[in-house]
Parts: sequence; structure tokens; C-alpha cells
Amino acid sequence: MDKIYLDDKNFLKIKIDGDTSKPKIIFSNSLGSDLSMWDPQAEFLKNDYHIVRYDKRGHGESSPIEGPYSFNMLENDVIKIMDELSIDKAHFIGLSMGGMTSIGLALKHSHRFNKLICCAARADMPPPAIEAWDQRIAVVKEKGTLGVVDGSLERWFSDEFRSNNENIETINKASEMIKNTSTAGYIGSCEAIKKLDYLKEIGKIKNKFLFISGETDVGAPALAMEEMHHLTSGSQYKCLPKVAHVFNLENPSETNAIIQEFLG
Repeated sequence: MDKIYLDDKNFLKIKIDGDTSKPKIIFSNSLGSDLSMWDPQAEFLKNDYHIVRYDKRGHGESSPIEGPYSFNMLENDVIKIMDELSIDKAHFIGLSMGGMTSIGLALKHSHRFNKLICCAARADMPPPAIEAWDQRIAVVKEKGTLGVVDGSLERWFSDEFRSNNENIETINKASEMIKNTSTAGYIGSCEAIKKLDYLKEIGKIKNKFLFISGETDVGAPALAMEEMHHLTSGSQYKCLPKVAHVFNLENPSETNAIIQEFLG
């Protein structure tokens, strides 16, 4: 099975690695990426876990479903995948929009998850940020996702990483993921992000929860993520030095080590 149907015509593309008898991990991608963004983590963890990755709606090879989306909808997509695959309980790891989804899942579906990891994400959207999302939506409406490639790459990776020719393959892969995101999927997701409002509830999370930030990330600043950690009793927090938003690709080895240690 490589597709989960949401209705008669719309589906989510999924990819499964590892032995089905092992503990389950579900990975959730960021805005403008696809499930391959987790390749370094899937490769590292597949001998010890049963790994499920999916292209969130409107992304990668999933259906380009018209928006607007909501986090309720995106979280229900995860539950639908779990139900279709007969997964009663799993660990969940999400980055950026996937990280926002992890908070909602912990608040609304806590009994379906063991440990959750929220990478490079905010828990709310302050007014200046909402304005920035409106500007981004306008660009995508005019130019398609090609119009947000350069700006996204600047946020995703540190200056140091982008200026090193050894990283060109990773940069090019990231660029292709953004370009291949459907306009409907990108704009629909932006509409969900604009309404993000979990900060006031985050203290209700009861699952074992880890926040990971990148030191130079401007989209999900380390300070904001550290505050989220302080508001979430029993949670853990790690900050990766010198990396930006998509730190799992910028520094996969350290990301892998942190994930492995937390999942135990």
C-alpha cells in the first residue's frame, strides 16, 4: 500500500520502511516539502522501528486538494493513516508544519501516541507573522511555488550551509521539493498556519514530548520554542547550534542522535 484514500478521489501518498513488528514512528513533513525530507532519519532508524512517512495533503505525490486547510483536518489525516494501517499507537515526529501538527495530536488524540517530537515550530501565530503569510500567499497566487523557492531556502538553511558547495545536492533537493508542491497545497496550508493557536493550551499536553529548535531559525525562533517547553510540564528541549529551520537535513547526524536518545 502506498496510498491512503481520504475520499473517492483524494489520497495521501505514504512510504513505509522497517519491520512491521517494531515500534511505530510517523514522520510529518514541513510546508513546501515532501516525505523524502526525512530520508536521513528513516535510513538511520529503519532497523529499529517501523517507519511511516506521508506527503501531507497538497504536497509531494498526494492529491492537490483545494484549501483552505485547518490543523484539525491535518491531524485527522494522521489518524486516518493510522486507522487504515491498523496502527493503534505510534511515536510522532514533525518539523515546522509537521511540528505544529504534533502539538494538536498531543492535545486531541493523546491516547494514540507514545512520544512526540516537535521540531522547528511555533504554537501560535502573532499578527505580524499572519501578515507575512498573507504576503506569501499573494506571491504563490501570482507566481506559483516557484516564487517562494529562494526565500524558503534562505529560511531553511543557515548562510554557512548554503554557501558551502559540498551541500549543493541537499539545496537542489530542497529546491525541487518546494517547486513540486501544488499551489493549492501550499496556499491551503498557509491558511491553516495563519489560524494556529495552540500556545494557550500547550500546558495540557500529557505525553512525553520533546521540542527541538535550530539556533539560527527565524521562522520558529529558539527562544519561542524554549518558552513552549517551559509551558509544557515534563517536556524536554534541545537546541542545535549554528543551524536554521530544516536542521534535520542541515545536521542529520546530531538530529538522529537526539531522536534516538529521546525515543530510547
